[in-house]
Amino acid sequence: MEAHPKSNAPSLGEIVEASTTQFRAVATETFSPPAFGSFVRTTDGERTTYGVVAHVEHASVDPSRKAIPLGRTWEQLEREQPQVRELLTTEFQALCIAYRDGWHDGPVHHFLPPVPPRVHDFVDACEPPEIVELTDDLVFIRTLGASALLVAGELIAAAVRGAAEHHPDLNGFLVRAGREVADLYRGDYEQATAILRRFGLGTTAARAPARKR
Repeated sequence: MEAHPKSNAPSLGEIVEASTTQFRAVATETFSPPAFGSFVRTTDGERTTYGVVAHVEHASVDPSRKAIPLGRTWEQLEREQPQVRELLTTEFQALCIAYRDGWHDGPVHHFLPPVPPRVHDFVDACEPPEIVELTDDLVFIRTLGASALLVAGELIAAAVRGAAEHHPDLNGFLVRAGREVADLYRGDYEQATAILRRFGLGTTAARAPARKR
C-alpha cells in the first residue's frame, strides 16, 4: 500500500472536544478554517482518525460576551484596535468517517473509530492520496447521510465535489457517487435530485430515483 507522507504544513487547529462520532477544534488562525466538506485527520501516533468538516463558526472568545456591531470595516478595526482578532475565535466540527492504526502503515477502516481522538491533538488537512483512498469505495457518503444533520445533503455534495478533484477520472467518480446518492435516497426523490444537482454535472451525473406517484 502506498504510504502517505506527513505534511509539513501548519496544523489547521487543535481539538477541544471529541467523541467517537465527531470532534471539535479551534482553528490555528482566526478566520482561516478548513472548508466545509473538506477531509481532515488527527493522529495520536497509535491511531489516525479521519473526518469531514461539517460545521464552521466564528464567535467571541468569551461566550458570555457576544460580539456586537461596531460600524467599522476590518481595516478600520485592525488600525484602531490591533488586538481585535485576539478577542475572536474560529472553531470547526468534523464528523468521523474512518480510521487507521498508526500513521499510514495500516489499511483504512471505513467505520467509526473504537475510541475518540484525544483532546489537544492537532488537526491537519488530508493529502490528495489519502482523500482518494478514503473516498474511492464511497462508504463515506452513507456515513454522512446517516448523521441526521439538517445539512447532510449539502455536506455530501461538498465532500464529493472536493474529493472528485483528486480522482484521476473526475467525471467517473462523480457518476459513481451520484448513483450511490440515488440509491441512498431512493425513497426521497426531492433530496436525491437536490444533491445530484450540487455535484455540478447537471441531470446526466446519475439517474435519480423515480418520483413516487
